[in-house]
Amino acid sequence: MLGQGGSADWHSVDTVELRILHALSVGGSLTSIADDLEMSQPAISQRIKRLESRIEVPVIERSGRGIRLTPAGKILAAHGAKVAAEIDSALDKIDALRGERGGELRLVGFPSASATVVPEMMRLLRKIAPGVVLQYREAEPPGALEMLREGEVDCAIIFDYAETTKLPAGADYTPLWREQLQLVVCEDDPRLLRSGTANLADFSDDHWIAGCEKCRGNLLAAAAEQGFTPDIVQETDNIPAMVAMVAAGDAVALVPDLALAQMRGLPDGARAVQLSPSRVRTVGFAAMRTATQSPQVKLAEKLLRQVPAGKWNLEQI
Repeated sequence: MLGQGGSADWHSVDTVELRILHALSVGGSLTSIADDLEMSQPAISQRIKRLESRIEVPVIERSGRGIRLTPAGKILAAHGAKVAAEIDSALDKIDALRGERGGELRLVGFPSASATVVPEMMRLLRKIAPGVVLQYREAEPPGALEMLREGEVDCAIIFDYAETTKLPAGADYTPLWREQLQLVVCEDDPRLLRSGTANLADFSDDHWIAGCEKCRGNLLAAAAEQGFTPDIVQETDNIPAMVAMVAAGDAVALVPDLALAQMRGLPDGARAVQLSPSRVRTVGFAAMRTATQSPQVKLAEKLLRQVPAGKWNLEQI
């Protein structure tokens, strides 16, 4: 008989009760399933009684000295086996993430990180968590942070100039390394000091090549500090193309160490010179703030902190 509301309280049937009924359906006794489920026999009996009280239908009945499932009990047991299997599978996947044994790490990074930091992360991943699949996408910081905000990635490798990056609400940025910016000029430029450094103000009358939106903003800020506005005649976020344009003559550019490292050497006619005073940017990772850091973000941070960044002249923060 159903209750006065016309329907049983099916929503209160939990997985423990389904597991009990499934165990009984395959020939288990109350004593044996108590050991398998790590519950006492009285506790199992109480769970069954409470279930029957809620759904107002008996699920077990006496059969000689033992018990057997009623038709209602058999129905719940059959469905319970499927439900329990699905839940076990989900918990196994979660456990795999927690233990770095499986799952996916969704990461986005900027172009020069794609050719340097990310391959090192992949090598480390094979050693630390070979069962985890790295899903990688490339974007400059504004686009990467938008992906992070929309939940398309777990974390983002980004760079920041003088703490000017605007983070999405609820996101945190952790700087890991500091890198120098270099002035790339024609190899035989007579203004280069014997010490091998250069002052931006000495190039105030030159044509300039600007990079991505954030790099262009940094160039404008750096030039303003030296009292001039750069004459930007070309713009590209393709660093090899930018350096090739400099080598061709008639322009100069600011290029970070990491971007130069990805090229594995400058083309003939180009030279990278340290600035005096120096200018730097930070490189790190951004993730959404949560009460408990996700396994994916933990893994990404673990990998990033083991990347041998010194090989690209990055200074650990």
